[in-house]
Amino acid sequence: MRNFLTVTKMRMSLAMRNFVDSFKEERGDTNFVAIIVIIVIIMAIAVIFQDKLTEAVNRVFDNLMNFIG
Repeated sequence: MRNFLTVTKMRMSLAMRNFVDSFKEERGDTNFVAIIVIIVIIMAIAVIFQDKLTEAVNRVFDNLMNFIG
């Protein structure tokens, strides 16, 4: 009976350790969230400065067309 309890205790300890270790490996999820946040920030900046960005792109294309023509 004593051996059975010792083995059971060891199995439970190992199971608990594996359960805790499974929570430590969330690096991929954290990186995914960080990338999504960066994309949202870039989109917000693009919306805020939409007029300035459009004007800058138009100037670049005008200069390019003048250079080519």
